[in-house]
Amino acid sequence: MTKLLLNAVSIGTDPAAKFVVGSQEYSREALERLRREHAEDYFFKRGGEDGAFIHSIPLKAGLSPIGTGSEEHLAVAAPWLVRPLALDALLRFFKALGRPIEKAHGPLQVLSQQPANLFPADAGLPGWLQRRVALTFDTRSIRTTDRETGSVLICGLRTRNVISADCATVLDAGVPLVGRYVSVFRPADDPRVSAGFSLAGKVTAIQGQRLILEDCGDGPSSIDLSGAYLEPRNENVVWCVQHLLGTRAARVLSAADAAASRHTAGPGRLDLARKTLDYLRKQPIELAPGVPMQLGPLIGSVPNSWKLSTSTIRKPTLVFDPSGTRTDHWNERGLEKHGPYDQRTFAPKELRIAVICQARHEGQVDAFLAKFLDGLPQVKKGDRTPYEKGFIRRYALQRPKVQTFTASSDRVADYASACRSALEAASNGNFEWDLALVQIDQDFRDLAGPDNPYFAVKAAFLKQRVAVQEITLETMNIADSQLVYALNNMSVATYAKVGGIPWLLKSQPSVAHELVVGIGSQTISTSRLGSQERVVGITTIFNSDGRYLLENRTAAVPFDRYEEELFKSLSNSLRHVRETDNWRSTDDVRLVFHVFKQTKDHEVDAVGRLVESLGLSQVKYAFVHIVDDHPFAVFDEAHPGTGYGAAKKGEFAPERGLAITLSDTETLLSFTGSRELKQAHHGLPRPSLLRLHRRSTFRDMTYLTRQAFDFSGHSWRMLTPAPHPITIHYSELIARLLSGLRHVPNWDPDTMLGPIGRTRWFL
Repeated sequence: MTKLLLNAVSIGTDPAAKFVVGSQEYSREALERLRREHAEDYFFKRGGEDGAFIHSIPLKAGLSPIGTGSEEHLAVAAPWLVRPLALDALLRFFKALGRPIEKAHGPLQVLSQQPANLFPADAGLPGWLQRRVALTFDTRSIRTTDRETGSVLICGLRTRNVISADCATVLDAGVPLVGRYVSVFRPADDPRVSAGFSLAGKVTAIQGQRLILEDCGDGPSSIDLSGAYLEPRNENVVWCVQHLLGTRAARVLSAADAAASRHTAGPGRLDLARKTLDYLRKQPIELAPGVPMQLGPLIGSVPNSWKLSTSTIRKPTLVFDPSGTRTDHWNERGLEKHGPYDQRTFAPKELRIAVICQARHEGQVDAFLAKFLDGLPQVKKGDRTPYEKGFIRRYALQRPKVQTFTASSDRVADYASACRSALEAASNGNFEWDLALVQIDQDFRDLAGPDNPYFAVKAAFLKQRVAVQEITLETMNIADSQLVYALNNMSVATYAKVGGIPWLLKSQPSVAHELVVGIGSQTISTSRLGSQERVVGITTIFNSDGRYLLENRTAAVPFDRYEEELFKSLSNSLRHVRETDNWRSTDDVRLVFHVFKQTKDHEVDAVGRLVESLGLSQVKYAFVHIVDDHPFAVFDEAHPGTGYGAAKKGEFAPERGLAITLSDTETLLSFTGSRELKQAHHGLPRPSLLRLHRRSTFRDMTYLTRQAFDFSGHSWRMLTPAPHPITIHYSELIARLLSGLRHVPNWDPDTMLGPIGRTRWFL
């Protein structure tokens, strides 16, 4: 039983109310000038065909619209005006209450008064340092089950850091500034909005009343202390608290985190949205003179108010043999019962494994390796034994040949020396390693590329086409009752890295060749304000059954060359697949592209050119943007959360697989439910918004939504579902590792253009 609610209400008005709208030709300069000069009296919006006009609406009785012409519109027939005017009306309302407005155009942001500062009142922190809850308001168009389109107002929340004192005050309070990024005031485009900040640079020294900066872009290399403000990032807030409170800092920061989690968890988030919208519903707010704003009930909170099409997508069927007869919906159970998909053909059965570890931990690593290879049959969880068979028996392998090479310390040079010893042993023995298992410390993950032993070892082995699997000392030493879960995940990733296929998705019969392509990107910059920014496009390509085909990437190029390089990369990849699978020019082909980071139409333009260049007469493609930065939250008031006692996680979280249709081109999809959350304080999992691009030629959104969900349950990195489809998830993993590897001395990025780049080296 579920009780679904959305953090949104319908926006309505008097059926007879009208807007009088003026129009003039659009230019960016004219729009900015009008908003500066007339923000208190008029609402301005770009509109018309191709955005060719500036529309103006008077906000005070008696004023005439600005422009060369004007016309009347019934408000109920002009949702394109109602939605932005609703946000502007709220801005005017909150400004009249004396609330500082954080942002005007696009989503509206207002600091909440209840709750106020999330730091404890007795913490002893100055008033200029706060952690607050910010209310966010946005509007959207959605389609109901009766095919009617309506406008909704969405109320969300997020935590917001505040460092309102200038750097002179912060420095006088005893907080060091060297090494920190600072900002300067930036006048707001809209006079009704609080002034914003723009990044000025990184402090390298203080000379008198001046801050000396590096990484300052085209700005000045020094600024006044009194005109600079510490950037309100989380790390800077923690920095301030630690220097202001000393040994009490950890307690205060923990208390603030706990307070924040109470508001970001399902019950707290829903309660604040409900109270806020209930309050606004009672206020006499006008969209324009004589046009009242009427808000409906919270969608789902009263009978018949939930008019959205919903479904729960079933877990995908996984296939564990080429005949397709051995299947399961649960990957762990399927592996235990059937073994991996390619167990009859996988080679070599006898792996050669090089183990790299610190000498002082060799005994612990040896004991862990025995558990990894042979299993933990004594550890039971209810009626199951999660890691009974171990790596060898689960994946139908023979006992591997293992050799350990030790590093004398945790320094990069010593790890590199151990790695060289391993590679020399292989060369002298005239064999190749199939896998390198590398013991690292947890804090290695906080080290930059040149100082990180793991990246040094991974770079050296990848050059020799050897897959690398890390394991932290901390994970090795957890209790066996918890270690079984880590071993489960490590085993599936390791098998995939050495070329194995644990399972595939059961694909639906189709007359079309279908490829699913993830498009990710990695931004390379020497500094935050530097002009030498480059973009690397990363693509991962899969068959419709989830079979990983290959990964490719563009060269690092300026953004204005990104589209051309992405076109070349995609073209080379798809031509390779076409030749390998022997596509004919008349074959039906379907290409589904998943993209995570939206960059306007650059990827779509590249795909459009690609389709034209393939020489195939029957090609359809879909371009699905998977959006995490959206205002929607979905609640299930009937869901108590997962776990026991007060530490339940995911209260009010919908189950994984819930799909809510917002329109013919937009669907909310929950890739994560309460069971997938790691900790209770992680709050309410948010759905992703799947948005079909307007130029897509394949437009079955139900099919595309189910496919995206299936691909999120198909990760070979771990046995638990991924937070996004692996098309996107794998691209992000690749980008993260490439960022670390590129700082390793003598690393050659062309290494990944060879055979190792076509493996799952990044899992």
